[in-house]
Amino acid sequence: MKKFKILIVDDEEMLLDLFEMLISGEIDCEITTATDGHEAMKILEADSDFQLILSDYKMPKVSGGELFHFNSTRHNIAFFLFSGGDLSDYPEFEHFNTLNPNNRFFNKPFSEKLLIKEIKRLYEALS
Repeated sequence: MKKFKILIVDDEEMLLDLFEMLISGEIDCEITTATDGHEAMKILEADSDFQLILSDYKMPKVSGGELFHFNSTRHNIAFFLFSGGDLSDYPEFEHFNTLNPNNRFFNKPFSEKLLIKEIKRLYEALS
């Protein structure tokens, strides 16, 4: 079985570290991080073999919305979005749940238990 690969995208280094610690302590996976959507796009252009993208919405250079659009038109990898707003606040996510049934939205502050539960669900579904 191939390694479960996760791309985590957030402009706050502390949150990248938190996500990485939280997830790697619970799930056997390979984690790659990016500090903005532009860097994440470059990573995905070089390697599209990820099973999950975790992304903040508000980031410099390229937002989580632009990253979602890039992903949905090329790879359609499961996308977990984190934001302080509601999903309905962002028109670019109109078809968020229909483009990939594994997409999930997490309102900040989010439940770490729910995040791990959803990642495990995806991990098991793709295994």
